[in-house]
Amino acid sequence: MTVKMKTSYELSHSTMAFMATETDGSWGTLVYEEGVAEPIFVDIPPGKLIELAYRHNGEELIARFDGARLLCGFNNKSPVAISVTNNYYFFPTHSPSNPNCSWFSHTHIRKIKKAKYGGSTVLFRDGRKLTIPVSEGIMLNQLHRTAQYRFALQQQIQPVQQKEAIQAIFKVLGYDRY
Repeated sequence: MTVKMKTSYELSHSTMAFMATETDGSWGTLVYEEGVAEPIFVDIPPGKLIELAYRHNGEELIARFDGARLLCGFNNKSPVAISVTNNYYFFPTHSPSNPNCSWFSHTHIRKIKKAKYGGSTVLFRDGRKLTIPVSEGIMLNQLHRTAQYRFALQQQIQPVQQKEAIQAIFKVLGYDRY
């Protein structure tokens, strides 16, 4: 396997997973992207890449964890919405404070099934398979919690979006107030 090495990484629509990997006693990340055959190695732990993605999108990670807790009651291994407008929703495999914690994009997962020798196999929408040492039950639970969180966030945002759309229509029609 040929792995490209980078010192930084910017999250995009093609980002499927941030896999924690230890090399020479320090933690880095194998980034899997849709349509790219080989992963990219970034010399930054996955949790830090998630945090950087939040900052890039003008958010703070702590605020998003609080959102999942308040909306859905999730206290542990909460999914996160890095950007609601870009549909960047990720969930952790372990506690985010655990250096072995990897993160998966909810949008890219087609199926999760039990792996042959324990753990689970993640099937991505581009047909790629990734076997990881996390049980099928935990991965399915995280997938479902992320779907619940996405739905709850959408229910919160939808009325605001509708109001903004109506205001924009009135403005185009020449009405300053409706």
